[in-house]
Amino acid sequence: MAEERESALRKRREELGLTQRDIALALGKTDQTISNWETGIYEPKMTPREIKALCRLLKWTLEEMPDEFGVPRSQSESD
Repeated sequence: MAEERESALRKRREELGLTQRDIALALGKTDQTISNWETGIYEPKMTPREIKALCRLLKWTLEEMPDEFGVPRSQSESD
């Protein structure tokens, strides 16, 4: 079930063989910031330049980029 709740950012990053550090360096962020995005602790705050860099790095178009990077929330979380 953990795979169903995987972060979209983490899934894509791992598919491409990238580390959180790779993303952090490309965006001028810290590893912890990327981790916080993946776990949903914080929502990304990025400039247009950072968004473009992330799209290039993850080979996403803007339309393919998910609205949220964190672990999807489900109605059955409390179960």
